[in-house]
Amino acid sequence: MNKSKFIAMVISLFFSVAANVSQATDGIICSGTISILGLHTTDKVMLKLSGMNTVVQICDLNKTLGSSNPVSAEQCKAAYSTLLTAYSLNKSLSIYFDNVGTGTSCSTFAGWEVATARWIPLTSD
Repeated sequence: MNKSKFIAMVISLFFSVAANVSQATDGIICSGTISILGLHTTDKVMLKLSGMNTVVQICDLNKTLGSSNPVSAEQCKAAYSTLLTAYSLNKSLSIYFDNVGTGTSCSTFAGWEVATARWIPLTSD
């Protein structure tokens, strides 16, 4: 095989592999009151805000979840506590989601997909 054919083959292989690599979406901001908050038997905290199309996995109570802005088990427990407070007060929230595999907005999440909650602020207003 000559050098130019080899280079063409390597470039072709690179682009075919690159086309099949999926990238997670980070920085999706969803707002609303809590419609669903629960714990799944896999130790995942599940959440759906009124401004979202479906429930997502926001963290894991026993291990770190996500690679971009990962959420540790300790952070997950604090997030769950914060969400329980927000739910009991019927507070509206704006939550930042990362590590989303298929969804690209609050209305396009796949059911039960991972969408780690990076930022869950409670405000006084």
